[in-house]
Amino acid sequence: MIVAVHALTGAALSRLCRSRTQALLLGGASHMVGDLAPHRDLNIPQEAALLGCALGLLAITHGPGSREFAGALGAALPDLENLVHRVTGLERKRMVLPTHNSCHGPETRGFGGQVALAALALATLWLSGDSDVRNARHGKSSR
Repeated sequence: MIVAVHALTGAALSRLCRSRTQALLLGGASHMVGDLAPHRDLNIPQEAALLGCALGLLAITHGPGSREFAGALGAALPDLENLVHRVTGLERKRMVLPTHNSCHGPETRGFGGQVALAALALATLWLSGDSDVRNARHGKSSR
């Protein structure tokens, strides 16, 4: 799965957490579930650019110290293993994460489904951010 989609999913799920540590861990767990979906990885420069955009958006909208940013990092970090695999030629069977070495989702051509997942994750973030604005107006806080 595109690492930016992992990151945005982790950010959206962080809304269920009370702390950045919980968000980081839940983001990491969500990575393995996301890997089960049929997908293909993009080339390294494309992955890096999309991840940079996703993390930049989160840093601007929620702050680099937010649960959302922590959830995004937690969800993106497991793909460092994929980066090592692609750069060094590490054999898939030697990878640590089970979703990277044996039960990775089937490869698909194109990435339309991943774009839809990214749109869903962005919509979730937008809606959760919008509820923060409404709660702040009424003297409530979700943090």
